[in-house]
Amino acid sequence: MPIYEYHCCDCQAEFSRLRSMSAADAPLECQVCQGGHVQRKLSRIAAVHKSGNGDAGGSGGSSGGCASCGSHNCATCGH
Repeated sequence: MPIYEYHCCDCQAEFSRLRSMSAADAPLECQVCQGGHVQRKLSRIAAVHKSGNGDAGGSGGSSGGCASCGSHNCATCGH
């Protein structure tokens, strides 16, 4: 089950709750003030892509490709 982050519009408290995906937007009571004006926050995630064969494959970043276009040759995009 994922952990979702919530914001209380009444007392401005922020908290997280372990809930099923189907219950992510179901009504929820604030843990601090017990108010009913709680909204789910948009959470950020981090994803790391690793190539299994050591080839950068146009993924850009620190693998030697250009971060702007994913090319291995920066003359392609001018960066």
